[in-house]
Amino acid sequence: MKNNNKVSSNFIKCPICESNSFVHLFKKNNEPFVKCNNCSLVLINPRLNYEKIKETYNDEYTRDYAKKATAKSKRSLQRVRKVKSQFTTSGRWLDIGCSAGFVVKSAKENGFDAFGVDIEPWGINYGKTSLQLNNLVSGTIEDQSYPDNYFNVISLYDVIEHVPDLNLLVKELKRILGENGVIHVITPDIGHWRVSKTLSDWKEIKPSEHLYYFKKVTLKKLFNKHGLDIIKTDFSFKTSLKAYIQHSDG
Repeated sequence: MKNNNKVSSNFIKCPICESNSFVHLFKKNNEPFVKCNNCSLVLINPRLNYEKIKETYNDEYTRDYAKKATAKSKRSLQRVRKVKSQFTTSGRWLDIGCSAGFVVKSAKENGFDAFGVDIEPWGINYGKTSLQLNNLVSGTIEDQSYPDNYFNVISLYDVIEHVPDLNLLVKELKRILGENGVIHVITPDIGHWRVSKTLSDWKEIKPSEHLYYFKKVTLKKLFNKHGLDIIKTDFSFKTSLKAYIQHSDG
């Protein structure tokens, strides 16, 4: 596969099955979208190097997010209550990619010892000053050195599709998830029946932002690889995959 980008880019093996065999689907903004011939994961490959990818995240994104505080608070509360009603009513909750901290705030108000982490510092500062949240940190999850088996709930809402190193992330999730804990993942669902037949027209196709596009089978394979398993999914009319994940038996 040739790289015609003027900016430095990197070719990667499939993060799920480590195949080097891909079929080209289309280009958008001069970035190639491909599908793994072995496991069917769709991804951008080759892609911009990580430093260039990080430039797509800036405080304007989080400022826009914060402007929608009422709607975000309502949705965060719904998500927390859904997890609480099905899995656990207390314990430690970690929201990865927490942005301004609305999920952390809702979890805290519902009886959890809640934490948040995000790579964008403006949102962390907003959460600390405007939402009075102290357990927010800026950086990656791997930077934090949380103890083993520490969290009862870990949430990743519209996050996993952004993460450059999926295996590093999931390995860390496995390590810090408590024995009976649950990971709640929401991500665009490329296998959803409402996704446009012309894939390049789907609103979730976002060059340099959404690096991976999962359906249930590929998300399951990724987590299975690290001793975790999808135990439940929720119906979504929107083109979203909503999965609950726990440690695999044995």
